[in-house]
Amino acid sequence: MDKIIVVDDELDILDFVQLSLEADGFEVITASSGKEALAKIKQESPDLILLDLMMPQMDGYEVMKMLKADKQTRNIPVIMLTALAQADDKVKGLRTGADDYITKPFDLRELTLRVNAVLKRTRKAKYINPLMKAMGDSFTEKGVEQLGYHLETATKIQQQLLPKESPQYENIEIAGDLKISMMVAGDFYDFIPLDDDHIGIAIADISGKGVPAAMLMVMVQTILRLVCREETSPTNVLKRVNDFLAMDTELEMFSTMVYGVLDTKSLTFTYSNGGHCPPIRVNSQKDVVDFLEKGGMLLGIFDYAEFEDETLSLQANDTLVFYTDGVTEAENSSEEVYGTQRLVDVIVKNLDLSAEKLCRKIEEDLIEFTSTLPHSDDLTIVVIKIGAPVTLLQ
Repeated sequence: MDKIIVVDDELDILDFVQLSLEADGFEVITASSGKEALAKIKQESPDLILLDLMMPQMDGYEVMKMLKADKQTRNIPVIMLTALAQADDKVKGLRTGADDYITKPFDLRELTLRVNAVLKRTRKAKYINPLMKAMGDSFTEKGVEQLGYHLETATKIQQQLLPKESPQYENIEIAGDLKISMMVAGDFYDFIPLDDDHIGIAIADISGKGVPAAMLMVMVQTILRLVCREETSPTNVLKRVNDFLAMDTELEMFSTMVYGVLDTKSLTFTYSNGGHCPPIRVNSQKDVVDFLEKGGMLLGIFDYAEFEDETLSLQANDTLVFYTDGVTEAENSSEEVYGTQRLVDVIVKNLDLSAEKLCRKIEEDLIEFTSTLPHSDDLTIVVIKIGAPVTLLQ
């Protein structure tokens, strides 16, 4: 959902624009002065700003100059709001750096069309800011345009690799979700059907962020899908993935991963852990919480890595939760981390929810904890739930 900040000193206009844009599916935040707008823009990192030019104390031109002078905000698109007779102001506003203008009074159709047009034209810019900060003055406009194209392509490839839907089994629920911190992800999860009774389940976190991590993520997921059909043991699958990553010693990147095979008939889960966060197992009837601590080495660090298979006998009312460290290491404004205990508490309190809804509940609690702070890492969650026993008719 795109986030828009609307800035106008006329409260009736603020309310009107907010209601109109929210009805079109946008998240809308309002500010009634230039000073308030600058504070909220810094805090919220919006995708678009609707900025009134004529305001007391600090007018729209001053706000725009301050936005364009700040590396953090200079690439946020701005549509200026101007009165019909202010033709010179339109020109001045565009020269100051506005991307478009809308005259008052608004036509709702024009408002929506202009907002969507500017967002489509400038959406890539918000993903470039972290790279501009890292590369400094050497990052050119041409480079931004080229990188934007490659980011868009990489995003499409990643979206194609993620599961389109959760697998369906009688008495078993499986769900997963990924929230990315940038345009492209370094995390992934996968559900890989192996035969009628077995499905491979994976969750992984590639070191680093941005384009390099995303490129490696695509390669690792592709290798995983190939080798898991050749190897029956999760340990051997991780060894094969490790061999691939360790071949290039100059890469200096690694991955964590849990890969396991769920036997949907015998209700066993055999897994191997390569340096990843320990999955959590909870049984709602027995009031037991277990961390699946058995682990192995990070993938890609050493040519020779040791891993070990572990087999769980799943029981009715079991819930397994897999997650990346972007969940437990998320911070709030007081620099407190979300932590494993809070994650466990959310799981235990919501065991009555479906696998999909439990994923969403964890994400909602993360949003509540971090408030408006942007996530610095990808967030990935996978949930497996075993239902009550099914009585078969003889």
